Amino acid sequence: MIIKTIRTLSCIIWLSSCSQPVVDMDEISDNIGLEAMEAPVLAKEVAEGRLPPVNERLPEKPLVAKHEYAGFEQAGVYGGTWHNFHSGTDLGAWKMIGAYAPLIRWNWACTDLEPGLAESWSFNEDGTELTLKLRRGVRWSDGEPYTSEAFAFWYELCLDDRHRYAPPVWSRVDGEPMTVETPDAYTIVMKFPGPNWLVPLWLATGFWWCEEYNIPKHFMRRYHPDYSPNHDDFVAFEKKNISHRNADRPSLWPWHITKIEKGGFRIHLQRNPYYYVVDDHGRQLPYIDKIVTSLVTESQVRVLKVLAGDVDCQFRDIDLRDLSLFMEGREQGDYHIKMWKSAAGAEPAVNLNWSDNDPVLRTLIRNQKFRKALALGIDREKCNAIAYRGLLKPQAATVSEEAWHFIDKEGAALFQLWKNTDAEFNIEKGNRLLDEIGLSGRDDDGYRLRPDGQRLSIVLDTPASAIIVQENDIGLILAEGWEAMGIEIVIFTPPGAELKLRRDLGEFTIHLHGEAEMDLFTYPDWVFPTSPRYWHPKVGKWYESGGEKGEEPTGVMKELLDIYDQIKQEKDLQKRHKLVQEAVKLHIDKGPFHLGTVGRKPMPVIIKNYFHNVPDEGILGPWAIVAPGISFPEQYYMDAR
Repeated sequence: MIIKTIRTLSCIIWLSSCSQPVVDMDEISDNIGLEAMEAPVLAKEVAEGRLPPVNERLPEKPLVAKHEYAGFEQAGVYGGTWHNFHSGTDLGAWKMIGAYAPLIRWNWACTDLEPGLAESWSFNEDGTELTLKLRRGVRWSDGEPYTSEAFAFWYELCLDDRHRYAPPVWSRVDGEPMTVETPDAYTIVMKFPGPNWLVPLWLATGFWWCEEYNIPKHFMRRYHPDYSPNHDDFVAFEKKNISHRNADRPSLWPWHITKIEKGGFRIHLQRNPYYYVVDDHGRQLPYIDKIVTSLVTESQVRVLKVLAGDVDCQFRDIDLRDLSLFMEGREQGDYHIKMWKSAAGAEPAVNLNWSDNDPVLRTLIRNQKFRKALALGIDREKCNAIAYRGLLKPQAATVSEEAWHFIDKEGAALFQLWKNTDAEFNIEKGNRLLDEIGLSGRDDDGYRLRPDGQRLSIVLDTPASAIIVQENDIGLILAEGWEAMGIEIVIFTPPGAELKLRRDLGEFTIHLHGEAEMDLFTYPDWVFPTSPRYWHPKVGKWYESGGEKGEEPTGVMKELLDIYDQIKQEKDLQKRHKLVQEAVKLHIDKGPFHLGTVGRKPMPVIIKNYFHNVPDEGILGPWAIVAPGISFPEQYYMDAR
């Protein structure tokens, strides 16, 4: 009935939208025009004296966009408006496309780093001092110079306890924060109390770090109480510094926000006239003039927008369950589909709280046989068939198979062992393990009894089906398997905010969360208990707070953290990869600490037939590597055909 309704409604939308093409043909050049070094709309402003010439807007040595991927066609034409949608007002999905402006960048293959806002970087011999040389002549979207002052201003905020900003985890060594020096406008020097070899990776990771450390001081100082007599606290400062809520805040993005409608219901962006990246011919990017992204929270409405041809290119918020509908609608909607991948090791992972508030459950969860019994009770084939129509792979919980830690032959073999360990479905074997650890007693209803004589009952936190239907389906399958082993399962589906709060505070026993990660050096949490989330909320809090909060690690938790501390101090990259592999061996030998269901989800990317230069394949699951941002989406273009 739902599919029939979608098809009917989509036909109505098709008919109503056929005379309203998404692309404004007048906006787009009718040839490649390699002689044009900037967009016509900017050239017009230059001619009218409202904008400096392009050579004065670009840095001395612009960053040249790379396109080392299948799917790149040619240098593009200027113009057009890119329409897509977002599912949250924080614009997280869009920032993965058009907000990657870091000092140092991940390359497309996710195997190395390359220059960004910084032309170069270097450590001293013992890894205690990192020097970055900035690209001379970069400007904010309002034309003001971007210099080392931006980074210094941010770090001064981090050391000021009058507001929420704090020194980031990567700036500390043994609990002591770094110092920052800016000997000139284009040099940043970070000094650490000890070796800190991972910092370049941290600077490149995610859109969130560059968004934090790139603050336009010339604009934000007007809201800073030390610079402005109009403010005596940081309330206005913190509000105005949120990029996706303040269209006035200058940006380094390829497109900067110009209008925010109805609290984020629709966001308008337009090309940054001072953007510091060019194509192979030295032509300023981006090619596309404008972006319009609309908030669409309902999955069925997203389907309708795609089928109606209202979306030019969409990377996320596309439900795999609707793939057949999208395939059927390609000709009418004038689009094609490229299949990227989530690179997820679990969709979702089953996180067991290592530090459960109930001391009996805590003891059980720390018993390896109990965790293995729970793993044996998961019918992964059923999870795949019901939640994902058989399109995924049953496996144990892992990070991304493509992660650069597992590229060598030994690493690849280890990863295969990891994803196959504790991935068996065997209720009988699971029951035997539970009997072996003393849980053989049963109550009148057939449920097992805990060591204290109470019924063995576990609360399983899952999203409601209206929020994430696949996780809700899998939650029901988990409950079915564990109930068959004599464990009472209480499925709890609180509102999204409460669900997140329970996870963040460690108030859960078991919760579900998608697992995918390409770099465990800077996003170690799935393997190393370094932050208060996933399967180690209290041990992670202890590590993150330098021992001031949370629960001190013992046993295997301490072993894992000791390995991570070695990684941070190790200069040699290959030795660091080997240390990650040693940690994975601990997960295999002493785990599982979180359980697998299914993984390797395909992720459809919707692309209009007039939209070009999108990679044929890529990875969208792990956010730390910022895909598709690392493909330089500013070189995507639209033609008028």
